[in-house]
Amino acid sequence: MLTNVLCKPILKILSCLEFITDHFLYTFFQARKTSLATRRKSVDCYTSQMRPPDKNLQHIPVLRDTFTLESGDEHSTVYSILNPQSEETIIDVTLGLGGHAIGFLERIGPTGKLIGIDADPENIRLAEERLEPWKDQTTIIHGNFRDLQSLDLPTVDILFADLGLSSPHLDDAARGFTFREDGPLDLRFDRTRGKTAAEWIASCSEKSLSHIFHAYGELREHRRLASVIVRALQGEKRGFSTTAALRSLIEKTFGYRAPQLLPQVFQALRIAVNDELGALGSLLEHGPSLLKTGGRMGIISYHSLEDRMVKQAFRALSTGTKDERTGGIAVPASFKLLTKKAVVPCPEEIARNPRSRSAKFRAMTKLKIQETRYKE
Repeated sequence: MLTNVLCKPILKILSCLEFITDHFLYTFFQARKTSLATRRKSVDCYTSQMRPPDKNLQHIPVLRDTFTLESGDEHSTVYSILNPQSEETIIDVTLGLGGHAIGFLERIGPTGKLIGIDADPENIRLAEERLEPWKDQTTIIHGNFRDLQSLDLPTVDILFADLGLSSPHLDDAARGFTFREDGPLDLRFDRTRGKTAAEWIASCSEKSLSHIFHAYGELREHRRLASVIVRALQGEKRGFSTTAALRSLIEKTFGYRAPQLLPQVFQALRIAVNDELGALGSLLEHGPSLLKTGGRMGIISYHSLEDRMVKQAFRALSTGTKDERTGGIAVPASFKLLTKKAVVPCPEEIARNPRSRSAKFRAMTKLKIQETRYKE
């Protein structure tokens, strides 16, 4: 009798322990399975990034071509939003290979004018060849859009910027923009001036490197990476002269996570070497003053740091100044947003041009004086 009374609670406890054990083992092996899948995905990602680029790949301008959606509507493009008209004057401050410029020239007609600016002499050479049919109405300038104030430019109807890399930058290992193939660790848009990425790294302190990787690459491991690089430089007494040397160090340090980190590392270095955010800040400060009344300004960005700057600047310009006492509008805004939300490529465009997937386009227009006034 006493034995039966004692056995029942013990059996219940054993049953509970068995259930807990089974649940634990199931959870453990599921987590293990997920971890292995994640690692396999990282390896696949690494393999795809290391695959040699297609030498026949041509640069495809983002949001240039019209795509018809399943709904029957046409997806917005740079041209449908900025609406270039006959006889207008346009500044393309990131001329590149002239892809967007050709679209503008076709729309502004033979009496329109286009001014193209680019920091890369090689881009300019290729763009001049492509824009030969419009040479009488095109002016091309070797320069950086950070220097708009010193270029003695006229007021224009449209100011346009595409902040992305040209495909030749990524596909030419000699430029140092890609970690897929070995090449000099350069990363400069304009190879006629400034330090290469290798020289820049060698001149930086560990604290500066950590800041750059954190601020521009948004890397969680920024301190560890900076420390590893500095120790490697001190141990070898020489800099990282090639992309393969830097990639190898990152692979040894982070193992299977390296493929996820490499794009962020190279992005951070590229932004720092070319002072891209400083240049964008200058463009956002001085670009709007070049617009005529009714003029439009549009910018395509490719990562959150750029898009945040564009979004905040355009929003500030299109928002009136409030009266601190009454809360009403004291000074009306001089600009109006043409894109309430960023315009992104449609799935059809991304399928054709995967490099467009992170693009975001924002635009605004300069209002006429009477349009900035509120009715009393």
